Amino acid sequence: MIELNDKQVKEIIEQYGNAVYIFNQDEFEENYKELESTFQKVYPNYHICYSYKTNYTPAICKCVKDLNGYAEVVSDMEYRLALKIGYIPQRIIFNGPVKGEYLEKHLLEGGINNIDRVEEANLICEIAKRNPNHIIKTGIRVNFDIDAGYTSRFGIDIHEIDEIIKTLTDANVIINGIHCHMSRARGIEPWKLRAKTMLSLVNKFHLDNIDYISLGSGMFGKMDPELKKQFPADAPTYEEYANEVIKPFADYYKDKEKQPLLFTEPGTTLISKYVDFLGKVIGIKKIRGNEFVLLNCSFQNLGETCQMKNLPIKRYEYGIKKTTVLNARFVGYTCLEQDVLYKGYSGDISIGDYILFGNIGGYSLVDKPPFIMPDCPMIAIKSENIKLIKRRETFEDIFNVFEFEE
Repeated sequence: MIELNDKQVKEIIEQYGNAVYIFNQDEFEENYKELESTFQKVYPNYHICYSYKTNYTPAICKCVKDLNGYAEVVSDMEYRLALKIGYIPQRIIFNGPVKGEYLEKHLLEGGINNIDRVEEANLICEIAKRNPNHIIKTGIRVNFDIDAGYTSRFGIDIHEIDEIIKTLTDANVIINGIHCHMSRARGIEPWKLRAKTMLSLVNKFHLDNIDYISLGSGMFGKMDPELKKQFPADAPTYEEYANEVIKPFADYYKDKEKQPLLFTEPGTTLISKYVDFLGKVIGIKKIRGNEFVLLNCSFQNLGETCQMKNLPIKRYEYGIKKTTVLNARFVGYTCLEQDVLYKGYSGDISIGDYILFGNIGGYSLVDKPPFIMPDCPMIAIKSENIKLIKRRETFEDIFNVFEFEE
């Protein structure tokens, strides 16, 4: 969570309002460099490919580009954003189950693509047939069991890879990479299984000439102590991931003539800790022995983590009439019972106080619907300089897409 003194908080409130996203750019860049350098020490041809869907704030994506990172996109909208920021197709990885019209442009211009389903493979074969003077390349997203307790719906079943390879090669489409990504399995053992399985596919299908291997995302990132203690005590560090997951690739390719690019596609690992949210306490009530503290934001501003864990918080004491609460729930402005921001707060609090919520960078403002209220502004802080990177949404932003009868 960003360190803000009272003077800085009051300046933010005065300039940008009483509900604000705050991007800590300095620490984000430090985290990015630490992850990248830790993995590159083990496998020099490793690169970060940032997951746009996690938080596609253009200023954050541009920061990744300036750090020489790749872009991982899963829709035409995100693809257009990467182009607008200045990416070339060769630095964009196109994933996802429903790619749009930009897929053909991406392939014809030499971009990186991973097939998610059989129909997409057939479409790419048709693109190759229509463009016989172009070299068409694609990767394949592979689906296999990593003992995560569920069956992922994404990618090509590992037992059908040989059929997909035949379909593509028969159409003169070059297979230049393999990719995998399974959610909800951040521990070392599932990640070791990813590495082992991907290398076994390289061997089985004689893929030593591919250009890249992507391991997807889902590693533990840095966390504030208040949040970290709610996760397993053995949550791996970057060094442990490097030694257990990246090193097998270094060992395999050390004597090979070609060493492919090795990607991970971090989203929350990179950004979660480095966006905070500042909101205001506007009400305190007790109902049948249960105490509630109402804020001017919602769980949708804070992202999915606040529904599973208590986020780190800091209270700024700007209110006048102090109240002591016991085991209170912080709740949001929506008319939804599940709009709970924090559970089990005990201590002093006042109407007019401000609460800073940490670790809200992943799946927060990109997941925030235009429900009840427009969204809040976002600022970036770098070297103590504050810059607006997303203005407050307005009534017009929400309702200009609707037709009104005269």
